[in-house]
Amino acid sequence: MRILDVFLLSWRQLKERRLRSVLTILAVAVGVATIVALSAQVEGVSTTVIESLGKLGPDTIIVSVRGMTPFNDADVARLRGLEGVLKVTPVFIMNVRASGLQDQATLVGVSSVDLVDFLGDIKISQGSVFYDVPAPQALIGYNIAFDEAGQELYRPGQPLLVQIGQRPLMLTVVGVLDSYGAPMIQAVQPDNAIFIPIEYVGNLVRGGRYTVMIVKAVDTDSVDQVSELIGYVFGGRATVTSVKYITETVIRITSQINLLVLGIAGTSFIAAGLGTLNIMMISVLERVREIGIFKALGMKDRGVLSLYMIQGLLIGLLGSLVGIGFGYALTYLIPSILGSFGGFGMGPARTGAATSLYTPIVSPLYVSIATATSVAITLLSSAYPAWRASRLRPVEALRYE
Repeated sequence: MRILDVFLLSWRQLKERRLRSVLTILAVAVGVATIVALSAQVEGVSTTVIESLGKLGPDTIIVSVRGMTPFNDADVARLRGLEGVLKVTPVFIMNVRASGLQDQATLVGVSSVDLVDFLGDIKISQGSVFYDVPAPQALIGYNIAFDEAGQELYRPGQPLLVQIGQRPLMLTVVGVLDSYGAPMIQAVQPDNAIFIPIEYVGNLVRGGRYTVMIVKAVDTDSVDQVSELIGYVFGGRATVTSVKYITETVIRITSQINLLVLGIAGTSFIAAGLGTLNIMMISVLERVREIGIFKALGMKDRGVLSLYMIQGLLIGLLGSLVGIGFGYALTYLIPSILGSFGGFGMGPARTGAATSLYTPIVSPLYVSIATATSVAITLLSSAYPAWRASRLRPVEALRYE
């Protein structure tokens, strides 16, 4: 019998038990859709984080205060004198209360020249960047300037009252940043930050006035060596983290999460495999007489074996196609669902529309893995029923008269 005839006969047998076949195909599709959708979320988050870190540069090292004693000018000078250090950007960070806002804001003192090292890129929506003078100027984040309904709270030229502990501080807004969305360094989110000149920080605090120092190495190859030198110089006073190390860690973690996703989807494939085994065994029992007739007409054992193996192949392929379609739909639905709960949704003006801080990325690799796994599972589940069918003899059909 020609292979095309075997395909057509297999397809006809599946169509005869349409509901049962559809349910089995859907069981296979669940596992495929799970892999496609969840791996796309992981890849999207990973790419977004790596791109954000890339704006700072792989040669960047973040030195944070450990404890209550901040850094001072002598610490900055000491860092600048280390071998392999190209540039040091001192930054002051403090949580404050701002007038008209329910949540805390982050006060960030940094030089306007070094602001790009902190943000990665400067996106101005209104006004301009502050001047590097000891004056109460403020460049505010998008969520400071606009409330959740999109109404403008502050614009350039208006005063902004900030509460630092028990001390009120009046700042003049000189500019508004565009929306950044994701945090860039530590817990600082540019959308919820108030940037002031580092020269003015001296009027707010005494002694040490820097909580973070962003260090640029001369090249990427020097990052590890410079990180070790900084750790040796400051000891337990500082936490030293390189963007290069964070990026490598993110890649490792996302790879492990994707393996976890594959493991979770594997449970769905187990159910799909058992369902395929069940439907194939029932199909063999229902068609004993038909198989006997095929054998009497000259069909070989391998022909019967191929008949049922092809049925398993069709179930796997159809389940993969349906699962990929569902997976693509879920891929872009999941961020919207999470955004509606506020976990990931924060649009430019926080109007309540669920927008995502990341864009899911469907990986062809995981689509291929899902497809190959589904086909392999259905073929494996069809092997025993196909073997049983191939071993039947024409005389056995008489038992089912």
